[in-house]
Amino acid sequence: MSNDNHSGLAADLQTLDRTWRSIISSPVEPRSTMDVIEYGLGEQRRAEVYINRLLRYLLDPTEPHGMDADFLNAFLQGLPDTAEFDEDTLDLSDVRVKEQVPTEDKSDPDASIGYADLVLDIPNEWFLLVELKFSAAETGTEFYSRATHVDGVAVDDYESGQYYLFVHQQDRPQASSDRFANQSWQTFVSDVLEDFLAENALRYPQRTTTQLHDLKDDLQSITNMTTHSAADQEKIALYLEHVDAIEDVQAAFDDAWESYATTWGRDVAQLLVDTEDGVQRLEGENYPEVRVSRPDGDDERWIFRANGGDWQHLFKYGWYKHETSFEDLADRADGSNDLRIGFYHRMERNRDLATRDYKLKFSFRNMGSNPTAFRDIYADQFYNHRGEFEELLADTEGLLTGNKLTLIEATYDIPVDSHEDYFDAYTAALREAFVDLVCTAPELIELMGETFEDAVAEYR
Repeated sequence: MSNDNHSGLAADLQTLDRTWRSIISSPVEPRSTMDVIEYGLGEQRRAEVYINRLLRYLLDPTEPHGMDADFLNAFLQGLPDTAEFDEDTLDLSDVRVKEQVPTEDKSDPDASIGYADLVLDIPNEWFLLVELKFSAAETGTEFYSRATHVDGVAVDDYESGQYYLFVHQQDRPQASSDRFANQSWQTFVSDVLEDFLAENALRYPQRTTTQLHDLKDDLQSITNMTTHSAADQEKIALYLEHVDAIEDVQAAFDDAWESYATTWGRDVAQLLVDTEDGVQRLEGENYPEVRVSRPDGDDERWIFRANGGDWQHLFKYGWYKHETSFEDLADRADGSNDLRIGFYHRMERNRDLATRDYKLKFSFRNMGSNPTAFRDIYADQFYNHRGEFEELLADTEGLLTGNKLTLIEATYDIPVDSHEDYFDAYTAALREAFVDLVCTAPELIELMGETFEDAVAEYR
């Protein structure tokens, strides 16, 4: 290492040291001696340890940073699509966040134990193993992908999902194991950390906000993100010149987006009534509803659960049932004690897809909040009819995923060129999705309902 690089890294470590001291000086019960940084390690490794521990602290919803699971949720929402993270993030209070987690392949008696940088998990449901790299060569992902046990627990005991993430320098090799999704530190900072700070910084204690800013500064420094090209400098100057106008425009769109998350159901229902002969408007108990007439069967009551936030649901009455009484529900049960299937679109996770690529992702799901036993039963019932579903989906945009939770995915164009208002175009895409997978697919809906009823009967 050159003297210049050595000096730069030493300065980085001083900043990191201040950050870590701000954490360990907060009113937290002392941890084990593992929390003491090993100063015998090389400087680069010490820097990685600082970042690792600060990130673990901020992600852990049980720590006294005042964010609960907000930052954890932002981290999970910011995972790359290739991670295929397919879990319900409505309640993350049970998520455990651990660092330097022993990981081993018990099928190989000669294999050594590895230590994963971070592991996030809900016992018996899912885990996310994260490897953090800054400048060192990629090592370990092949081993971790073969590991049979994480922290002494069999990988197969996590019935909902096992996920792997490799966070690396932008110009460094990516993970050698195909099981790992890749995300650069630059992407994490720009798409997760900076957005989270911009939207939430004023909500949290000053100490926590400082720690988040320190994490951003430390990452930018240690990963050489602070070196800007001439083109970057021009963009920065242009931004500063128009920052007020940019922020006004962004705020106006954010407000409209949040409002639409509570009104799209009304708009889609009205558009369906206006364009589809077999659809009539109903007075919903909690949310907008329509009746879909079936000439050869019973009419169907459809509920558009436009409740704001990320997960936006569309479901047939009878597809939400109370977990113990098994009565049909028009909304979630008290205490979320329910069994559910339905269609959904996500307004936060897929926002970039919708606003930059003008694509709507519309899916059918065995809900992640269902009891584990019911999730397994319904997935088995569903895939027992795989051939029938594939045949019924052949004339639609829907495709089977092979996953246990999100079972069908479809993508539709948001026709912005034919609408003056963006949200009218989004509504048109939702209408197309509903017509494609519901109105013109009665046999598909019937089979979805039959498999659900069979699963409920087996669960009883």
